[in-house]
Amino acid sequence: MTPGMTGRVPVFANPGRVPLPPVDPSRPTGGRMKGFGLLHLLEYAQAKYGAEVMQPWVEQLPAPLQRYTVTAGLTSIGWLPMELYFSAIEHLVKTQHHGDVRAALDIGHAMAARDIGAFFRTAMSFATPPTVFSLAGRFWRSYFDFGELAVTKKQPPTADAELRDWPLRAEVAYHELAGSFIAWMEASKAKDVRLTRFELTSPGLLSLTIHWS
Repeated sequence: MTPGMTGRVPVFANPGRVPLPPVDPSRPTGGRMKGFGLLHLLEYAQAKYGAEVMQPWVEQLPAPLQRYTVTAGLTSIGWLPMELYFSAIEHLVKTQHHGDVRAALDIGHAMAARDIGAFFRTAMSFATPPTVFSLAGRFWRSYFDFGELAVTKKQPPTADAELRDWPLRAEVAYHELAGSFIAWMEASKAKDVRLTRFELTSPGLLSLTIHWS
């Protein structure tokens, strides 16, 4: 794992015991995300784990979805069923990390760090974590066609945030998102960014508390 990553995100809390089944691409929620996420993930998996690591995942996908797994023909700005991306991460967690879902923190962190362009990274380097998080919320629909990311309370050096109306109830997805949120906040001028709250408050609401120095 990324050094210190597990120490920077608390254990995932699900006090309401919302059912969190595995990601099933054959039963889509209807939510979509931009294709560059899957494109970058497949490139990352090949470079880190080997050229054949994703083949078993491809073979178990419904036939109509398998065409999206060929990176040469994957349109980065097109919309794809979100289950493709998160089921691919779940495959990596199971096959390369002994099923430890917290490995998805690292994957999400790596994907977000890769997606942040030089221009935005320069601009965000002058901002605080809540400001960067707010900017991420504004651009949320550039990644997903559903949901809302919002800062609800600012008391530097902490802030509360929420991910609302998230349709995919999967533990691996929440961990990937937590890792990606930290990567975005690390692009700010703050240091030692971490989460002190990581809780599924209700079926469609993920609540976070951000802390930095």
